[in-house]
Amino acid sequence: MADIKCLQDWVTHEMVRGRYIFTKEDVLNLHLPISDQALQNSLTRLTDRGIIMSPWQNFYVIIPNEYKLRGVVPPSFYIDKLMSFLKRDYYVSLLTAAAMNGASHQRAMVFQATVNGGPIRSGMKNGVRVQFTLRQNLPLEFTRRVKTLTGYMTVAEPELTALDVVSEERKVGGVSRAAELLVELCEATSWDDKKVPLLSYFSSATIQRLGYLLEQIEEQDQADKLYTLWKQTGRIMRKTPLKQTYAVSDDMLIDKRWKIIKNYEVEIDEI
Repeated sequence: MADIKCLQDWVTHEMVRGRYIFTKEDVLNLHLPISDQALQNSLTRLTDRGIIMSPWQNFYVIIPNEYKLRGVVPPSFYIDKLMSFLKRDYYVSLLTAAAMNGASHQRAMVFQATVNGGPIRSGMKNGVRVQFTLRQNLPLEFTRRVKTLTGYMTVAEPELTALDVVSEERKVGGVSRAAELLVELCEATSWDDKKVPLLSYFSSATIQRLGYLLEQIEEQDQADKLYTLWKQTGRIMRKTPLKQTYAVSDDMLIDKRWKIIKNYEVEIDEI
């Protein structure tokens, strides 16, 4: 690339060839005839001009022409390469995965992913709220690779998504919102014997809450199948509150099958 004289030339060169993601190390390896400070200044200018964006330190995305007006590239465009850059396993989860698994009425202004490793900061990334859930043991065998404009990204399958939205109900808008998501996810979920290993990734309380909510949304067949899988695990059900953060009292009703303490009234707009 002898004709590359400046950083913008190289960025244009990459975009023409359909390559939109690069790191600070990639730029340093170009050995451009400018100082490190001048190189950093060039990166800043290109960012200010809306030619590139930096959703993470030392990680850059060239903004495609179709996103120029907004100046924001959706995280699906770069999440896979970002996680590779950070050396993290991950999968797209919760509301984002639900929307990709049939919950078309539950789109949210947030991109959610579950990752392993040490603490990772959530927040606004160039105008898009990105929220990470930390989990050390990821059930990657219950994910699938989905095509994106720049390659692929890893997305939770419907059954994993269902368990996640119950486990992390506060991150999807509460128990009632989780139930609404389940209404739409049930069209894609299949609780067959192949899903028994998936249950081992979740607490007994999460599985009990899922089973209870399936019955609340009148998905008795799916609740029955989940209960059959549960019995195969040999685990024991103990009394557990439906809403994790709400208080319980001795006079509260307890669901006989799922041992759920009814400390919260599920409200669903439409079943």
